Amino acid sequence: MLFKFFILVVLNLITFSVKAEIKIPPRINCEDERNKQYYEYYDMQEAHDFGRKIQTLISKKDLNGIYNIVLIEELINGPRRAYVKNKSFDAIFPKEWTSKIASSKVSCNSFGWRGFEIGNGLIWYDMTRSGKWTIKTINDANQEKLITQRVVGWRTNKGLISPTCFPTFGYFETPKLDSFSKKFNIKNKIEFRNSPGKYIGKTIPLGYEITPKEKNNKSNFATYSISSNLNECFDYDLEEGFANKKIGKPNLIEFESIIYLKNQPNKVERYDRYKSHYEVIKKIDLKLCNELIPQLTGKCQEANLIRIGYDSGGTIGWIGGYYIFGIIKEEKKEYIVPLKFFNLKNNVLNFLDKNKSI
Repeated sequence: MLFKFFILVVLNLITFSVKAEIKIPPRINCEDERNKQYYEYYDMQEAHDFGRKIQTLISKKDLNGIYNIVLIEELINGPRRAYVKNKSFDAIFPKEWTSKIASSKVSCNSFGWRGFEIGNGLIWYDMTRSGKWTIKTINDANQEKLITQRVVGWRTNKGLISPTCFPTFGYFETPKLDSFSKKFNIKNKIEFRNSPGKYIGKTIPLGYEITPKEKNNKSNFATYSISSNLNECFDYDLEEGFANKKIGKPNLIEFESIIYLKNQPNKVERYDRYKSHYEVIKKIDLKLCNELIPQLTGKCQEANLIRIGYDSGGTIGWIGGYYIFGIIKEEKKEYIVPLKFFNLKNNVLNFLDKNKSI
């Protein structure tokens, strides 16, 4: 009798499991759509099948499979690996979200330069440069927020620092990286971009500037710089650390704890979101600041984690990243120096977790 009861329980569990798994749409033969292929870097059938693999894992509520089979690196947007650890699938993904993903038709073709999407953009995936497929973005899932200290701008005894003063490695600033890498024989450009503080001091002197040939104009010269003299932030109108020097102090305005350049009087918005703006996320301990700039250790005066960028006004959206900047004092001069760069919020959270004790 007990054996029969056990069999019934097992059968019920199997039935429930089958019912709980949402049936995904049938596989498409992408050969019929070859003439519609948007880019040539991917195989259409391979792209479609990878999308269905994502759907299958989601329909099975396989959280471990999602983060270990179809995801290589941290998401551009979405729950990071450390956050989903020891959590259930339902705690991360809402029921309606799951249903929409599992029931959506997966295309054979990319959505232009954005890659491939499922569920009207709830999931984006694409091929990496190494030729591997991965999820890039998961939208509308439950995830943690990067809590800011709600500090209104970065204030020094000289005044409020302008967003144009920070020497960034922005979206279109590859020439700056190339110029400094070539000049100072830096082989690892990725490390240089992500940890510029390691190279500033003996390798790259503070305040060093490179003037590109095409920018060499006496009336309005522009130079590439990865450290800004703090005094010049209040004497010139710099442009994203490019030191495009024009006499005149920047006109700043604060909105929701973000520091913007003030807009033209004839504009509807008082602040210019199409130019660099920033917010202070967190004050960084001096011990960590000095560790991030080993060639000038002991010379860090203060440091902050900031989010800085601008609205492109197009389909790309907001362009920018997260930086740890430090104010470094050398021979009675103070410089604003980038110590760390993070292109993703999830990478910032991982870094903060790792350095909680500092």
